[in-house]
This record gives sequence, C-alpha cells and structure tokens, in this order.
Amino acid sequence: MALPMVHLLAARRWAQGHPEYLDSPEFYLGAISPDAIHIRDHDDKSHKNAVHLNNWISPHPEEVLAYWRGHNSPFDIGYGVHVLTDGQWVPRYRRLVPQIVYPDGRIDQKRYYGDTLRTDAELYRDCGGEALFGMILRAQAPEDHPLLTFDELDQWRKGKAAEYRAMRPDGEPAVYIGRGYVERFLADCQALLEQTYQNHLKEVGI
Repeated sequence: MALPMVHLLAARRWAQGHPEYLDSPEFYLGAISPDAIHIRDHDDKSHKNAVHLNNWISPHPEEVLAYWRGHNSPFDIGYGVHVLTDGQWVPRYRRLVPQIVYPDGRIDQKRYYGDTLRTDAELYRDCGGEALFGMILRAQAPEDHPLLTFDELDQWRKGKAAEYRAMRPDGEPAVYIGRGYVERFLADCQALLEQTYQNHLKEVGI
C-alpha cells in the first residue's frame, strides 16, 4: 500500500482541479481513512481489500462508482481517491521494482518499508505534511460509515498525525522508492482518479 503522504499528495494534486475539495478537511481525512482497518485488524489484512472496495491490489473503478452512488460527501470522495491510488500503486511497484518482490509474491518488507517510510518522512517535511495533517485533525469524522467506525477513523488519524510529527528522514537514502519514483507516480495516477470522478458526475447528471 502507499503510505499516508503519498495518498495525501495524490489527493491534493487531484483536488487542484476541483477547488470544492482542495481545502476540505473531510476530503483529506477520507484520503487516509481506508487504512483505519488496521485499528481493528492490526497486521491481519484479510479484510483490507473489502474495506478498499476491491481496489487494494488492482484498480476496480466500477467499485468506487458504486460506493459513490450512495456516499458522496467530501469524506467519501477522498475515500474513493485513496482506494484508486492504492489500486495503481501496488501493481506499479510490482512491475517496476521487482527487486523488492520475492518469487512467491510477498514483498521484502525491510526494503519496501525502509524506502517508503524514509520517503514519506521527506514528503511530510518538504511538501506540507504538517498542514495536511492539521486539516485531518480538524475534520469531522463520519459516525455512520458503512465499513469503519467513528472510533477507528478517529484513532487512525490521531495516531498517524503523532507518528508523522515525530518522523525524521534519517539513515540511508531510499534505493528503490524515493522522491523521484513518487513524483512520477503522483503524475501518472491522476488520469484514473479524474476519469472515475467524471464518470460519477455523469451518473448524477452534472
């Protein structure tokens, strides 16, 4: 999965074309919220794909459209942006960075998280992470989400805000998934986000 700063920057970049979301705290809370399943399940990922609307490992925009038919608040739009981002992130690194994938399909967690945690710390420091998490902490979390509880969403955002505030990009530079890799991904992932949203607008007659 992409880590929170990748999700937040993908969401912010997309929202630059949709100013109704650009400064919405709830939109950015939605953009990190599918991973709140870890509050419930911790390292058990058996429910993660369902909470990600079948987009955790590969993109299924039709599932996001189905979700948006019944849930289309700024939080929900951010939620859909998150899962569509993950749906593109996972097959991309498996294709472009085979050095971190074992022959049986598992990822080398030391290499993967060594790179992604450092890179996310750099992004937090250099790309407005403090302000983005500040908005997330001010957002009103939904109390009636169909997949996650208010407490799970609240614990997740508070825990991640504290974690990222304390992170430092120390140690060895990223080898495989560094800033350049993320910047290319952020550009390339936008087309699917936008096309899916435009399809949603057509469905609702806008």
